[in-house]
Amino acid sequence: MGPLAHNESLLKKLAEEGVIFVDSLDAVPDGATVLIRSHGERPEVFARAEEKNLTVVNATCPFVQKLQQLVAQLVREGRQVVIVGDSRHPEIQGVLGWGRDRPLVLQNSGELAKLHSLDRSRPVAVVAQTTQQVSILEEIVEKLKRVVPVVNIYNTICKATAARQDAARELAQVADVMIVIGSKSSSNTRKLGEICRAAGARTIEIAAASELDTAQLQGVRTVGITAGASTPDWLIKEVIGKMENENKVEVTEQTVEEVPAEEVPAVEEAPAAEEATAAEEVPMDQAMKDFAKGDVVKGTVVQVSDDEALIDIGYKSEGVLPRQELILAAGQPVSAVLQPGQEIDVTIKDIDEQEGRVLLSRKKLMRKQRWAELEAAFNEGKVLTGVVKETVPAGMVVDLGYGYEGFMPGSLVDIRYIPDFSEFLNQEVSFKIIEMRKEREKLILSRKQVLEEEAEKRKQEVLHSLQPGQIIRGTVKRLTNFGAFVDVGGIDGLVHISEISWQRIDTPGDVLHVGDEVEVKVTEVIPERERIGLSLRQAQPDPWTQIDKQYKVGDVVEGKVTRTVDFGAFVELIPGVEGLVHISQLANYHVKQTTDVVKQGDVVKVKILDINPEAKRVSLSMREAAPRPKREHHPQPQTQDSGTGVTLGDVFGDLFNRDK
Repeated sequence: MGPLAHNESLLKKLAEEGVIFVDSLDAVPDGATVLIRSHGERPEVFARAEEKNLTVVNATCPFVQKLQQLVAQLVREGRQVVIVGDSRHPEIQGVLGWGRDRPLVLQNSGELAKLHSLDRSRPVAVVAQTTQQVSILEEIVEKLKRVVPVVNIYNTICKATAARQDAARELAQVADVMIVIGSKSSSNTRKLGEICRAAGARTIEIAAASELDTAQLQGVRTVGITAGASTPDWLIKEVIGKMENENKVEVTEQTVEEVPAEEVPAVEEAPAAEEATAAEEVPMDQAMKDFAKGDVVKGTVVQVSDDEALIDIGYKSEGVLPRQELILAAGQPVSAVLQPGQEIDVTIKDIDEQEGRVLLSRKKLMRKQRWAELEAAFNEGKVLTGVVKETVPAGMVVDLGYGYEGFMPGSLVDIRYIPDFSEFLNQEVSFKIIEMRKEREKLILSRKQVLEEEAEKRKQEVLHSLQPGQIIRGTVKRLTNFGAFVDVGGIDGLVHISEISWQRIDTPGDVLHVGDEVEVKVTEVIPERERIGLSLRQAQPDPWTQIDKQYKVGDVVEGKVTRTVDFGAFVELIPGVEGLVHISQLANYHVKQTTDVVKQGDVVKVKILDINPEAKRVSLSMREAAPRPKREHHPQPQTQDSGTGVTLGDVFGDLFNRDK
């Protein structure tokens, strides 16, 4: 429903994955799934979705949801509400819907005079767009205090946005130039640019590396980089890579810590922690009269069959632990989990005093023990495994054992986008528990976190194992106008365009394609900056070392004109080796312009005049490669004597019969 975030590169990638963007639910087929973007929507959109029987995935930012609910509550209470923000922004359009279109919107303090409908005798409640600048909110509040009796301020600015703005302001005070990366349609990106300029830094705003003119950075000592909230990390790395490779500038990167999860408004209040009650242990030699239902005792397995086990708990007869009082997989026998001589804890479920028989159970204890194991794994960040027992469109249900199940949302299944989770059904997967609530037995799992940590570990191993000079294999992941990014084992290295081929190329796409497996030479490794420099051409033989073995001075060969210049033409003899035909060696006559004789792409015959592999220079001649045509003698016509007795032939003789 609308663009998910204000970043064209991100939206393009999502579109390639099959995401369809619509401006109205009328364009969505009945029964389909619609995702509400982070900016949120008006309540009538949700009502319309219900009418069309749509599955709604609400991805509204928690801070925006909090703002929506607050405005709705203030309007219900009959309060005057002023929103500090851009009335055209989709976030504010949605918030106005929750406020029944009653709140007034101010973009800056200069618009205060336009509030004709404001009752200046009543208090005003002020809220802010989540990406608003704190300084603008404060300025408007100060001016409102002069015209209304009471101003109640609700700071609804996202903490991550405020932290990013503070970091940008701080960085702009020490950098010579600030580069702000993000879409021009992004409100928080535009505000970052305004903050950097206000801090006194020369500010360049770009949406991608291709928009950066590195000539603007000539003579610059330090460049600061900040980016909008919706700018993907790979876009930032491309910009840094382009600057470092083209201008060799020092880049000061400023990262902003994410807002801790506990500071994000939760949908539900967390319940109070339950007090754990310790089960009382019953001694082995205690008399029968001291046993009671619910007691937890320690016993020893005496005998095991497929359907039950006999447990010695210190009484005159063994207690019976039937199959149904254990948590077992379908068809699994008791003997699969218990062996004679094993010590276990059991709960007394029933006592038959007439028969002297004790019925035992392990269900609750097994679940309690398993929950404690899961809780310890959650607290320690331990990796667990489980079998996927069910897949649904929203994710996967994983069997955690002893009756517990965990849910893995689709966004946490993998690093890459997976349209169908059925491939994981009945498969064992690794994961971490990222959320658990005992009172609901709710467990949220993430396989993606495990994969990301494994990838980070591999990346660090690669960074610290690579050495300049190594020849390694990699896969081309992305092409840019200044080079190619090659995956060399969980981390991308950059092959600059000048290091792709010994031949002259216009774009990396002339030689490489995404997915190509290539051999590259490591030229530099900077672990602390996660930077790897690679060369494709240095991993291949230098053609200049072969030229004097293939050709010798005096050879006449064919070559292709690769480019023309004022002083001659360059002719390619073999891939990567060009020789120069000086303009004086182009023809048997005087040549004014190179292009009068040859053009780029022409195949011509040349004679090798000189080969210098060390200097990587070959001198060629087209004039000497072709034999001179013999001129036929034409008798000069006799010119009439003008009366002086001297003719032109007498003056110039056979001058015009000579070869030039």
